[in-house]
This record gives sequence, structure tokens and C-alpha cells, in this order.
Amino acid sequence: MAVPAAWFGWTAFRLFGPVAGILVGAGVLSLAIPMMRTCLIVTDEDVVDRRLIRRVRVPWHRISTFSVDRPGWLWGGFCVVATCKDGTRVDLLSTRAYSRAPSSSHLDELHRLCWTLEELLTVHGDSFGAGP
Repeated sequence: MAVPAAWFGWTAFRLFGPVAGILVGAGVLSLAIPMMRTCLIVTDEDVVDRRLIRRVRVPWHRISTFSVDRPGWLWGGFCVVATCKDGTRVDLLSTRAYSRAPSSSHLDELHRLCWTLEELLTVHGDSFGAGP
């Protein structure tokens, strides 16, 4: 993110002056921290997809399967997709890599993650969130 921040900051500096350059550069750079914090969190109750701006929670009892597929809408590449029992699909976008292009090793990592999540789903089944 440092390179885009410097480029956008320099462009704003040339066009609008030093204050605009600093503000634009700092604004772009401030996206780096939330971007680095994106992750998939697995708890006893649900799967939490912590994204750049928001969190998406999917309770275990709603999930029927996991797969590796292309996300919907404008997103490119591949990610892990949770298919719910009612047929809805939830793209776990935090499993996408923002800093690199999708490669065969990235797809292998996604499949391993998908298999781990499937294993958790089959081992624990409906006991997730049931409590003692």
C-alpha cells in the first residue's frame, strides 16, 4: 500500500498542492491497517469473515457445505464460499489475497482451508453453539 499511497499523494501534490498530497497519501495509507487485519475467525458459535470495512457472521447451524468458487458481484479471483442450508451462498472474502494475484499455490491454500472447515463442520455438526 505504500507505493499506491506515494503515487496518489504525489499526483495530488502536483495537481492541488502539498496539503492535498499529504491528505491523499495518508488517506490511502490508512487503508493498509484494516486491509492487513482481514481474516477468517472460527468460533464455537459461528464463522466470522472480518473484511476491510465490515464483519459477516455465519452461524455453524446454518452452514451445509464449504467450497472454493468465484465470489459473486464485482470481485475477481477465488475464495471460500459457505453454502447455507436455505441455499444462500456467503462469500468469505477475507480468504482472498489482496496483495497477490491468484496462483495455483493460492488455490491449494484455499482448498486446504475449505477441507479444514468441512472437517470442523462434520466433526462437530449441530453441536456448535449448543453449549454444555
